[in-house]
Amino acid sequence: MSLVEKWAVGSFVQFAVVDREEDVYRVTEQLYHLESNRHELRAETSSPFYRATVPFAPHLFGSGKTTFCLSYLELVQRFRETSLSSFASDGSRKEFLDKLREAVLLYVDLRLLEPINPIEEKRNLKWAVLYLLFKSTCLKSGQGQPDPDECFKVFKLRTDVLIKKIREVLSMRTDQFLLVAFDEVGVLDESDEEFHFKRTPDGRVRPYNDFFRILWELCLEDNVFFIVVGKSEGLSIKNYVASVSKVLLHFISLSPLNSSSIVEFLEKSYLKVQTQSRVCDILCNRSFSVNELAEALLEYTGGVPGLLTRAVNMLLNYVQTRGQSFKSKEDCLSCMKEDGFRTVCSQPFVTRISTLDESRRSVLDMLLMMALYRIPFKADDELNSESYLFDVVTEMGFYRYPIDDNTFQVLFPKVFIRNLNNALSFSLLEKILLGSLNMEPVDCFFSSKCRVFEGIVATRLVLILSSKVRNEFRELLGRLSAIWKEMKLPINGPSPLHYMMSVSRGEARSESNKKRKTYGCNEWNEIIHKALCFDRVYIPKEVNSYSPDIMFKLQSPDDSNVLMVGVACKGRWKSEGIGWSDIIEEAKKFLYPVFNEFLSQALECYHCMLIIFGTKLALNVTSELGNQSRCYTSRMRIGGNSFEIPPNCELVILCERDVEMLIDREILNGLERAFSTSDNPPFGDLGFNLLRRARDSFMSWQ
Repeated sequence: MSLVEKWAVGSFVQFAVVDREEDVYRVTEQLYHLESNRHELRAETSSPFYRATVPFAPHLFGSGKTTFCLSYLELVQRFRETSLSSFASDGSRKEFLDKLREAVLLYVDLRLLEPINPIEEKRNLKWAVLYLLFKSTCLKSGQGQPDPDECFKVFKLRTDVLIKKIREVLSMRTDQFLLVAFDEVGVLDESDEEFHFKRTPDGRVRPYNDFFRILWELCLEDNVFFIVVGKSEGLSIKNYVASVSKVLLHFISLSPLNSSSIVEFLEKSYLKVQTQSRVCDILCNRSFSVNELAEALLEYTGGVPGLLTRAVNMLLNYVQTRGQSFKSKEDCLSCMKEDGFRTVCSQPFVTRISTLDESRRSVLDMLLMMALYRIPFKADDELNSESYLFDVVTEMGFYRYPIDDNTFQVLFPKVFIRNLNNALSFSLLEKILLGSLNMEPVDCFFSSKCRVFEGIVATRLVLILSSKVRNEFRELLGRLSAIWKEMKLPINGPSPLHYMMSVSRGEARSESNKKRKTYGCNEWNEIIHKALCFDRVYIPKEVNSYSPDIMFKLQSPDDSNVLMVGVACKGRWKSEGIGWSDIIEEAKKFLYPVFNEFLSQALECYHCMLIIFGTKLALNVTSELGNQSRCYTSRMRIGGNSFEIPPNCELVILCERDVEMLIDREILNGLERAFSTSDNPPFGDLGFNLLRRARDSFMSWQ
């Protein structure tokens, strides 16, 4: 069976539209704002309301833009008694909502926009837009394509005559709402040669200014509303047109779907031919629930609607070809892990990323870091003086996941990664970041300051442990610890970050529990032998794991000794610093259980080391260390003799000077400033310069 036959995309399903309540509410509010302030537009007063309000979705292919436009009025009907009930809080809003339920949608595909040629109006954008509006109206009503010359004789450039004629063709009352949805507005980026555009004082052409000025004129007509969507640099456009074209663009978030929404999507979608056959019933059986299918799809598609529908169509083709549904989540995931599945599923989506110019390629690794470490950014954060991060994310083929109205995270769907590996040549750092994103479980988020700190340290450790260049940090540990000096370094690799089940304080869960996500604190035998492989750096899946923040396992060249290493990252900048009680707490939750559950019964060749990696040590700790790093070995006592190092164990405490071998002072200072007010600071608080500095420090170890 060929790749195309096995992974045919097809179009088997009538997909349900789900999880758009908030978007529908916001768009309805914006349309109401235009209606209630339309008289201000005509007056052109000094009031801020003289600018027309237009919902705007500048998103990538697959984000659900077109589907949202086409289904908006249907969704208004669906949510009228639920999420929209609070909107109709007074008489005028209720009246508006009642009229919106009777609105007529006119869909206009701007890919059909072209110069229309009555001689006196050649290459005139306004006439081309007005004609396309009327042409779309005629096609919607079942009439043929209208003659442009005849249309121009009737309309000229008068918007009032055009709207009146549209109402006649669509058999609309004069008080009935007309909602026009302009799709693919991004084509204006490529229309410089087709139309005469106005030039700015510095000689630049801004086609969107001209386009939205036309929409502003159309907004002067009663009971006419607009939604505009398309692939474009949305924030730059929004800022330009607000001042020049007197239009306020409000972003439609179109969030990727979460797990519960994907469940609803699977339960409400059905085959086009067999309308009683739900997608979830075909793909799942009794041992494989729709919730598990949703988790698998979320992990690989990121919940991006276009990727999701493409993946489901491909899975349906696969299941129907082999004649049986998936038996388990692992069965389904193994299918989606195949190179062929990923290549075919992501092929239409990765065009931009695989054809980036040099200036954009230079920030690819930093966007990957933001996606991996879950570093949020604000809508107006600048990449440089000429571009906003909001627009660069779209331009480079990534997705945005909205946290709130003004805050976003970079989303990079896992299904993209294999296809990109075949299309681009990556730096070593980019390979590690892509591999780490590929390994990352869907429920593992770098969602706090600790996780960002740990993520940077873990990535740095991967590079340090695998570097073939002379390495001060490795040499330092070799001087402090005899057993470390015996280990085989550099490790094979470098490999990406790996993720292991977290360690729980409680007892181990039953082996029969298939949904188990944690180890018990008495299962270190299994963790060391089965969970951790040599030469890989691991992070627990959950932030509150009862284990070190980072773990890896080393061996000597002749395999005579094995060293289990845990790293406790203590990000603290307060005046009191990290005291002995903090250090002892970390030692008790790692060294004690590892010794009791494993080392005490293991061969002498097994050893355990805990490294305390702290940003600021307490004065009494610094004093005892003598302002230098120190290794405490078996039977030694710390913290006023309150803790004894178990046999075959070592505790390494790094002084602040040696911590800077892993993270230099400038980065530490930047993290301190960023996290001084918030546990999850926005990108602007971290700053692109800080992220660039971290990137440069990573690359120094390559």
